[in-house]
Amino acid sequence: MARTKTLAPLLLLTISDPLLAQTVTELPQVVISAHQFPIEATRVGSAVTVLEGDRLRADGVSTVADALRTVPGVSFAQSGTRGSLTSVFLRGADPRNLLIQIDGIEVNQLGFPGFDFADLPIDDIERIEVIRGPQSGIYGANANAGVISIITRSGRGLAGSRFEGRLEGGMQNTLGGSANLRGASGPFYGSLTASGYRADGYNIARDGHERDGSRATVVTAKGGVDINEFLNIEGVVRFTDRFAESDVQDFACVVPGAFPCVPVDPATYGLITDSIGHTAYRSLASRVGATLTLFDGHWVQSVAAKRFDEKTRSLDAQLGPFGAEGTRIAYEYKSTLKFDTNLAGGERHVATLLLDRRSEDYIQSENPAHFVKRRLGLAGEYVLDLPSHTTLSGALRHDWNSALEDVWTWRLALSQRLPATGTRIHASYGKGITDPDVFQLFGSSFNLPNPALQPEHSIGWDVGVEQRWFGRLTTDVTYFSTEFTNKVDLVFDAGLGGLIYRNGAGIARRHGIETTATLELSDWWTVSGAYTYTDARNSFGTPEVRRPRHSASFETTLRSKDGRGSATVGVVHNSTRRDFYFRPTETLLVELPGATVLRAMLSYQWTPSTTAYVRAENLLDRRYEEILSYRMPPFALFAGLRVKLGAE
Repeated sequence: MARTKTLAPLLLLTISDPLLAQTVTELPQVVISAHQFPIEATRVGSAVTVLEGDRLRADGVSTVADALRTVPGVSFAQSGTRGSLTSVFLRGADPRNLLIQIDGIEVNQLGFPGFDFADLPIDDIERIEVIRGPQSGIYGANANAGVISIITRSGRGLAGSRFEGRLEGGMQNTLGGSANLRGASGPFYGSLTASGYRADGYNIARDGHERDGSRATVVTAKGGVDINEFLNIEGVVRFTDRFAESDVQDFACVVPGAFPCVPVDPATYGLITDSIGHTAYRSLASRVGATLTLFDGHWVQSVAAKRFDEKTRSLDAQLGPFGAEGTRIAYEYKSTLKFDTNLAGGERHVATLLLDRRSEDYIQSENPAHFVKRRLGLAGEYVLDLPSHTTLSGALRHDWNSALEDVWTWRLALSQRLPATGTRIHASYGKGITDPDVFQLFGSSFNLPNPALQPEHSIGWDVGVEQRWFGRLTTDVTYFSTEFTNKVDLVFDAGLGGLIYRNGAGIARRHGIETTATLELSDWWTVSGAYTYTDARNSFGTPEVRRPRHSASFETTLRSKDGRGSATVGVVHNSTRRDFYFRPTETLLVELPGATVLRAMLSYQWTPSTTAYVRAENLLDRRYEEILSYRMPPFALFAGLRVKLGAE
């Protein structure tokens, strides 16, 4: 998609999300992460959404999770208050099927290779790119459903220095803020951001009164230097420290460990109850790289070294303490060659070769096994631009794995522009791969080990039509389909007396429709919306848990004549979803009601450098759950002040 909007006709003009003015902005001219090199948006064949950090901050969006709730194909499962585990499902796939990068550093967790979107702030973000569909042909394992690439601010290109600050307070005794200083001087540029918050929270259990609070601190430092017109060196370091209180899921038996279990309290067994518990998480992500550009930009080479360290410490009133830590180290070399020919009236060619090496070391306190995994990858990509406004691309990758099977993955993509009609057709087709994670292989307090697990494979494709209407309306409608084999499913084994992950013998299918639309009614009034239909089924043919079949968002923004004031109202809707209800002798599937959540924000620019705002979350105080018995945040009101000083 060349824009961040899509539409399922009239429904979209009545339903959308709060953060959202991001959905009305033009897609940037270049998409960074959809190929092995930056490429113009109109040449991208994969379905892509780009969110701009400046627009998100202007709309009062505080976290990446809130921003992504408006993106087609994306749904979330949040275990209660801010700071608690927040998982994303892209096109109905599991969280571990989605690769997350921050400044080119893979930040998927080492034990459970999904990514926890809890408290990932917007303050230091330049842009977010969501690339949907199998991307393993470019990125390797765990890019099965797609890639979310987050790029932070750098200060490059500024004419001097610039400071931005934010201070916010509100209900649940919430206090937060951030400061960013960035700029450039001669060949040097850099950016430093610190953000944080603390909140007393609310009770995430259905009953009781104990509050579950949270806090988080994130510091990002990024800088670089242009040694000369050919050579650039850049580095980034990102530190995250967060803490969230939690309640226990009641699995207490009269005789601990007995099967069948005789519950201490049959009324609360399998549900969240008031108790003492918490999770503390720290991570440090870093990257240093150099880029050499030769022959007037026709040959670009880059090298990079990356490191990701994480440490988790948790306490559960029933299960006791738990801890884990790990390190991921990666090195890569990339060479891109650009050249033109005139065999069919003028063609452009881009060929890229990538070599990368990755190592992972992980250990958990409750299991003394030290998990070590090594991977060597070789990938190539070729992109052809034809004078018929056609862009074709193909990518092929082979990974040699130390702990699992070696695999081939690939991706094909097409973008066909029809300038006379304002139409663009985009399509992609590829193979994805996802490795089993440490908990699935070696077990935990929740599940039994299964070291015989094999990687998941998928074949997925999508095709969409983007259309501009009368210069003010843009729509995009995309159909997608993915089939998983060897899908890792959670099952209850009565013989073993517990839950265990196994490779499914059948085909796990996902298909659906993603639509977006943006309507610019005037210079001061915009309306945007999105709708996604997703049918996700496991290897047994039954619906996957925690995935809503229907999700939609609507947002409208009004601006004052002088441009100083603005008002945004948005809605996010998710239909019913199913979830596990663990009982003493069986696991049930229950249906969680759908929810429509309203959000609003008012802001006014008092001076050229100062803007005050008031925002409300869950304005109608809707009580709902995305995971069984974990209450989502209630109504909350916040007020804040933003300050901007210095060069543009």
